[in-house]
Amino acid sequence: MAQCIFCQIVNKEMPASIVYEDDLCLVFMDIFPIKLGHTLIIPKTHSAFLHELDDKVRQHLFKVANAVLQAQRDAGITRDGANLLVNDGKAANQHVPHVHVHVLPRDQGDLVKVAWTFLTRMLNFFGKDKKRAKLDKMASDIRQHLPSDI
Repeated sequence: MAQCIFCQIVNKEMPASIVYEDDLCLVFMDIFPIKLGHTLIIPKTHSAFLHELDDKVRQHLFKVANAVLQAQRDAGITRDGANLLVNDGKAANQHVPHVHVHVLPRDQGDLVKVAWTFLTRMLNFFGKDKKRAKLDKMASDIRQHLPSDI
């Protein structure tokens, strides 16, 4: 879908800080991260809703999400926990109508800051984007800890 920003990223028409890519999915850093290390995992084929995905692709997205979560832990980004989130549809606060899994590192005691960021996103205010160099560095840190057999 030409106007979908995630499809444009898949097609290399828009820049992204790529963590991982294979035939089925692409992993990149969220340009408006809720927390340092906030990563998105998307299918390469356009689907707005999770139920539209082939079972193989849906399962693969979560297998990759698990690998990214472990890589974040190994890189020291995720220390205390993480959220794996899918906002499935506009009513669920999905801003880009292309399936995506958020892998969101969490720290003990960060609830107020994370809740505030969630609230501002719900109001469609995303704040200041992170600089590409910082996102590329974070992508590299995660990438070097990914297993070779995802």
